[in-house]
Amino acid sequence: MDYHQTNRQIEQYNDGDSCYEPCQRDRTIRALIKLGMELAGCDDEQVVLNKALKTVLSAFEGRWCVFRILDEKTGELTIKASAGIPENIMSMAMKVKPEGTLLGKVLASGVTLGIENIDEENSKIMPYYADKIKSMLVAPLKTGGKTIGTLKIYSFEPQQWSKYDYQFLTDMANQLGMALGNARSHNFLKKQYISVIKGLSAAMETRDFYTQGHSERVAKISSDCADIFGLSREQQEQLYQAATLHDIGKIGVPESIIMKLEPLSADEWEIIKMHPANGEIITEKAELSRQVRAIIRHHHERWDGGGYPDGLAGEEIPHLARIISVADAYDAMTTDRPYRLAKKHDEAIDEILSGKEKQFDPLVVEAFLQIPAEKLAK
Repeated sequence: MDYHQTNRQIEQYNDGDSCYEPCQRDRTIRALIKLGMELAGCDDEQVVLNKALKTVLSAFEGRWCVFRILDEKTGELTIKASAGIPENIMSMAMKVKPEGTLLGKVLASGVTLGIENIDEENSKIMPYYADKIKSMLVAPLKTGGKTIGTLKIYSFEPQQWSKYDYQFLTDMANQLGMALGNARSHNFLKKQYISVIKGLSAAMETRDFYTQGHSERVAKISSDCADIFGLSREQQEQLYQAATLHDIGKIGVPESIIMKLEPLSADEWEIIKMHPANGEIITEKAELSRQVRAIIRHHHERWDGGGYPDGLAGEEIPHLARIISVADAYDAMTTDRPYRLAKKHDEAIDEILSGKEKQFDPLVVEAFLQIPAEKLAK
């Protein structure tokens, strides 16, 4: 079969191509430039793929389009974004082994390849569920000099893929590969920074024997509440991140205050009250989302407006911060502290109930009360 490839099919844009009018060519080039600007600084891999998908569909007039990423462990190419493919076919095509296919040739050669007419004689190259496809064009996705996946378009009619088609898909794949590489690098550094501040948070807790494991327990209780509320996966992730780091601002509080047995002075109490705002500043450096930083900042606000640092009340307080507020209070009450012994479970529950509609959101309290006592046990 004659696979056409970029190194002998593609010439300069201004070389002329009867298949495309100059205005259409210019319009597509402008689309590439616009996409490049949209992808600049984007650190979400899925957002990168979805934005690129729209541009490809626009240029190739709504044919099937598939982005696949290579799983180095299994050797499979997995669909990460697509358009036009029916759900029943999508489930069968989600993961493929590239060996012996056009995808495999693209991965091995690193160049864009196409098939113009899949007739009866060579139809065996296509799976049985894609028998209506008559032509295809596939470009490699590369980042850091390494091929990490493929960008593929299908047509239901035989196509004489033009030099411009090859060039456009190659340029698109190159642009997408760079954007994916940037997103992955950014997310790696972000994860590294989060790991560092989580380590600092854990180290901070070791200063005080009484609070070791506090943040993880608050995260667990908060997650249990999230399940009861039926929060989305994104909200649950935001809640977990904020809960595990909610006290990171205490890293700047002197140990003499943290471990003090006597009541805090007014000045010392003001220092303690700075930790939510300081936590927001620290996590901003990790480029955590605005939502997560807001949860950390406001987890000590009160339903009646008497909390800190901003004196927010009721619905002004982020919902997820209200969840952490209850979880934080329960764990604090049921843990020994330098100045008092831990309360029993029932005693802590009574305290939570007494703070309903005063310190705590009543709906969060009701959700918290649905958590079985054995799940709350340390």
